[in-house]
Amino acid sequence: MGKSARVLGKEFGRTARDMNALLKEYGYLDGSPGAYGLTEKGQQYAKEQYHSRGTGGYAQYNPSWETRTWSEETVAALRADMEANPGGCDDAGPPAEEDALFEPEPIVDHSGSGGDDDPQLSWKELAIGGAVVVAILVAPHAKPFWNSKVKPVAKKMRDKLTKQESTEATES
Repeated sequence: MGKSARVLGKEFGRTARDMNALLKEYGYLDGSPGAYGLTEKGQQYAKEQYHSRGTGGYAQYNPSWETRTWSEETVAALRADMEANPGGCDDAGPPAEEDALFEPEPIVDHSGSGGDDDPQLSWKELAIGGAVVVAILVAPHAKPFWNSKVKPVAKKMRDKLTKQESTEATES
């Protein structure tokens, strides 16, 4: 059975997050936190499995994720890498002439607006936005308040008025 980054981290005295960073530092993973992938070196020691809840409906209700399990040999291989290269992988990045080939271009606004006008929200738009936020925050509390406070008091008042009307009608 494979080990997760959390289980591997226990053997190295690290958290899962720190363990993933260590695996990236020594060339087993690439990417960034939350979006790691296996390198060729990492594929020798780990398996990735794709999971999806897939219950239908909207995408935010159907999460999908990948799990990575590491083999038993990973600990020995990583310890050997750590002893051989205490500072991490030797890969310092591409050579200087390759850097010049992949230099990012400056960002230029081609929208045609021609000005530095930032759209300003009017007070009406801000008030409407604030009202929507308040409504969203208050909504879960409105029904219980209505059922436990307003409705019983209204019923008592209705009963009193009905009783008064019936007594006045009988007296007349």
